[in-house]
Amino acid sequence: MKAIQLDNAGARKVNIENTLEAMQSTVGGFIEAVTLIPGVCAMLVNEEGLLLSMKPNILASHLARQRIVGPAIVVGVNGDEFTDIPSEIARHIMIRYRTT
Repeated sequence: MKAIQLDNAGARKVNIENTLEAMQSTVGGFIEAVTLIPGVCAMLVNEEGLLLSMKPNILASHLARQRIVGPAIVVGVNGDEFTDIPSEIARHIMIRYRTT
């Protein structure tokens, strides 16, 4: 699944398997979905990030407009399923948050 990974080093395109295990591995634990655009895209974060004292994720927090800690990925949403991030959303995020 095509996604954008956000951390304090910047934004980068990633491909991850569309499985619960792969998503959990990417965020370092149980996933929690933060809706960015209803029915279009969501940010997946570690559900227990605060309890685990993960570091603040400044870029993800800015995009989500709420405090996010630990690794985060942005994916597409289709009903109850996570899918490839829409290319236009990915392009916008990469332009805004990519580091050189």
